[in-house]
Amino acid sequence: MFFRLYPGPGHGKDGVAMIVYICSPYQGKEENYKKAVSYCKAAAAAGHVPIASHVMLHGILDEATDREKGLTAGLKMLELADEVWVCGEVITSGMAAEIERAEAIGKQVIFKGAIL
Repeated sequence: MFFRLYPGPGHGKDGVAMIVYICSPYQGKEENYKKAVSYCKAAAAAGHVPIASHVMLHGILDEATDREKGLTAGLKMLELADEVWVCGEVITSGMAAEIERAEAIGKQVIFKGAIL
């Protein structure tokens, strides 16, 4: 599995697990939500603390009416992360905005691809 590049707990700065922002497609699709949960589980299994706005806000915000709120929340969450992991087979417009923001504020962006 691709996530095995990270040896596990203590890999982050000063021996502390990293906070990783999971950047993956959502667009209100249940299948994308399930994939994002899988990416988060893989990051957690590797000893990191995953955050993904579309996982954390699933059932709270509605994609059809609250998309901008969700994108804004994601960008704020991204600022908390040590790294940004880009997962999935495509880069959506929302993901592109997250990648651009991450690079602008000096976050390391790692492209994981379709890991499952």
